[in-house]
Amino acid sequence: MLKRIEARQVRNGMFVEAIEGAWQDPLLSKRRFLLRREVDALKLRKSGIEGVVINTSRGLDIDGLPGGNVEIDTKAARETIQKSVQVLESVFGRLQHGDGIGFDQVAPVISSVSKSMDDNPTVFLSVTRLKSKDEVTFLHSLSVSALMILFARHLGLDETTVQMLGTAGLLHDVGKLEIPLEILNKEGRLDEDEIKMIRDHPEKGHAILSRQEGMPEIVLDVCLNHHERIDGKGYPRRLSEAQVSFHARLAAICDVYDAMTSVRPYKAPWSASQALKWMLGNEGQFDRRLLKKFALCLSVAAVT
Repeated sequence: MLKRIEARQVRNGMFVEAIEGAWQDPLLSKRRFLLRREVDALKLRKSGIEGVVINTSRGLDIDGLPGGNVEIDTKAARETIQKSVQVLESVFGRLQHGDGIGFDQVAPVISSVSKSMDDNPTVFLSVTRLKSKDEVTFLHSLSVSALMILFARHLGLDETTVQMLGTAGLLHDVGKLEIPLEILNKEGRLDEDEIKMIRDHPEKGHAILSRQEGMPEIVLDVCLNHHERIDGKGYPRRLSEAQVSFHARLAAICDVYDAMTSVRPYKAPWSASQALKWMLGNEGQFDRRLLKKFALCLSVAAVT
């Protein structure tokens, strides 16, 4: 569990996830580290920082006792993910065969993901990063859903909108059900026909979800527009900056970040810092103001 504490409460044995305020000591230059010696804790207390965020699953709590067990948290995350994937397989299977789904059928997954992001976002997202060829679509959907919930809460959105965005993340790639796995998992360069097939998935997904009774507009918007760009060079409709909604901008950031930081059978993952550096440097693709807030969100939650 992550917990913010005041500088005066810092002691050796704590795992520091983030430091609030400036400090100069090169010994403490890393953002995430275990305080092993009391002399280092003393330096940190006297360095003029405002406070720190500690991870009690990896070190001591303020009462000097461990606050949790990362192995237990990881096991719980794996169980949640396994159950969620089973539900998603059922829901996506029904959609693929033209059957209808109700909003309530994905609600248990959103509830589980939401709770996991409250308990330990670092562990949950770490487990979802390891994506097999067979489960990549499901795990990517879970990851994006989790990131959207995390980010929406960081932005202070109301809980109804948070849950709606989580659902949008869960269903944003449903159009990929119509793309053969050999294309989705292709290691080499895609040809023009394959690229077109990939770029058709937002519209195909939107068509599928539009046929579902009572599907919320936010979910439809995110499904259709999560690959649009601020500079108007996105797909499928090359929307202008003013036409890309806040929800779609948020989804675009979470979608690309998860894709870049995921472990795939044919691709080494980028670190959080590598992914964010590339995204911030890729002028015109993302809402930079929102992207900077996303980077801060990950820092506060210690998702690395």
